[in-house]
Amino acid sequence: MVQMSASIILRRTALVLTSLFGVGGLFFALGNAFDDPGGWKAVLITAGVVVPLAALVVLALGRPEVATTVLTGAVVLYALWAVATVVFDPVDAPTMPIIALILAVPIAVMGQHHPWHAGVLLAATAAMPLVVILVRYFTEARTGDGPGLGSLFGTSTGVVVLPIAVFAILFLTAGSSHLPLRGREQPPTRPLPPAAMSR
Repeated sequence: MVQMSASIILRRTALVLTSLFGVGGLFFALGNAFDDPGGWKAVLITAGVVVPLAALVVLALGRPEVATTVLTGAVVLYALWAVATVVFDPVDAPTMPIIALILAVPIAVMGQHHPWHAGVLLAATAAMPLVVILVRYFTEARTGDGPGLGSLFGTSTGVVVLPIAVFAILFLTAGSSHLPLRGREQPPTRPLPPAAMSR
């Protein structure tokens, strides 16, 4: 009987949860896009989400080693984009949570082969928007016009990144767990007696 390790169970659980949450969140966001702005803009937005998501998932399935490098670079670019949103505030749209969902699903797929690396990437993906939330909170708190910290975490960004942080913990735990849940332990090896060694 094939042994099922704790690491494999954690990896598969994290994959299922991340995929359900990521795909569900993207469907919800794309549904809103067809309501507003709708038309060809919504079609272009959908293509801009589905195409990179599908490409990264296929890469993570077929070439996990390459996907690790590509996704690491994508998370670095995502971090730079997070910094840009704080410094320049280039667009007034929930692009960060959408990008986080697009990255989370292929990272979870890649995490079936490299769970520790996937956990680190998911943690970084969750950390960047949270940093943005905190920076904006403390910046607006000086003027007294900003909302409370609790309401900021209730925004689309907070709703997305907090579960991703939980999925990151699952992958990090899986990366450090290699103990079988069932299966017989190997008996300890006994040293040969001196008489047998001299033969």
